[in-house]
Amino acid sequence: MYSDFTSHNQNIDRKIRVLDLINTDRSAKELLDHRVAQVNQSGIYENSMYCSSGEYVKRLREKGHTVHVVETPRGLSPVGLIVAIWKTYRLFRRFRFDIIHLHGSVIGLIGRIAAFFAQTPIVVYQVHGFHFHIAMPKFNQWIYAKIEQTLSCLTDKLLFQNQKDIDECRRRKIAPEYKLALVGNGIQLNDFAFDGKPNNNPPVILYVGRFEYVKNHPMLFEAVEILKNRQVPFVLQLAGDGDLRPIYEKWVRDHQLTEQIVFLGYCDDVPQLIANADVCVLVSIKEGLPRVIIETAAAGRPMIATDVVGNRDTLVNGETGFLVPLNNPVALADRLERLLGDPELQNRIGQQARIYARQHFDEQTITKHIIAIYDQLVENFNKSRGNCGE
Repeated sequence: MYSDFTSHNQNIDRKIRVLDLINTDRSAKELLDHRVAQVNQSGIYENSMYCSSGEYVKRLREKGHTVHVVETPRGLSPVGLIVAIWKTYRLFRRFRFDIIHLHGSVIGLIGRIAAFFAQTPIVVYQVHGFHFHIAMPKFNQWIYAKIEQTLSCLTDKLLFQNQKDIDECRRRKIAPEYKLALVGNGIQLNDFAFDGKPNNNPPVILYVGRFEYVKNHPMLFEAVEILKNRQVPFVLQLAGDGDLRPIYEKWVRDHQLTEQIVFLGYCDDVPQLIANADVCVLVSIKEGLPRVIIETAAAGRPMIATDVVGNRDTLVNGETGFLVPLNNPVALADRLERLLGDPELQNRIGQQARIYARQHFDEQTITKHIIAIYDQLVENFNKSRGNCGE
């Protein structure tokens, strides 16, 4: 069905077609824009994107990206999944992609099933944190792990952002060792190159994250209510949107925190928001390797995050930020109060975080690693085709 395609050291008559699949147009803009452009600059790969419709599709296309639009469900709606699988299968059959690169659990399900039926040569699944997590009932964890185990049979390589997810993959026997690769995560560091400290009165706490269960906003709300009762001056800015926003807005009104908590909605100016904040927070239940911690570090601002997988892999406790126990709002309030009241500590932690970010989270380095993985997968595919022909 497919003619052989080749790696960097061989002559080819066309570029190798890569498709990155991600759920939303916003995620495509935030996570894929620079990386896909860098892959295309290699001269060997022709990298396009797949996401749901939205305002950022037009912006990405204006920047020269090829974007295929397929509406995909965020949850596990059976009808929505079947429709998305069918549409994705048709897309794969039409464009004959050589490599598909999947991001996230739901897209990982849709894309791998579609790729199996479309006979796509190479399937890469990038784990942004498994769907199962420690706060989930054990039976549910087992079910989702079994689904991942089954889907791994349809996958040539699983890319991980942190070591803990690889360890969990091994423990649950989700995929064989040769399919696992640690690639980390990175950003365009220059986008967050800011100097100086904000001069906010009262101090600003910033949380960047979607309004969904896994982002765990109630823990933060309880902590800032404690701060208010202690008469600590602050303003909490919430950058993001999502289905739970109306519920959270009502909670804030009911607890008379409307002067302290500001809902900004989805924001395009996250780098500037981070630079203007005194302290950033992330209270998630789980993460892959969270970009907002990396972005906060690159901007030279201090971060307080929950001590969970992903966060603890990105933040060095006491050096580039602080970790607090999951669902312990008192501990979070204590740490916020200490940090907000000590500008010298804020500056020291922020500067150490900036140095650490430049040493560990350069997106160009991550992308070169991914290209090298593509090269190896292509070479392995060509060898297997050659062996089949002997």
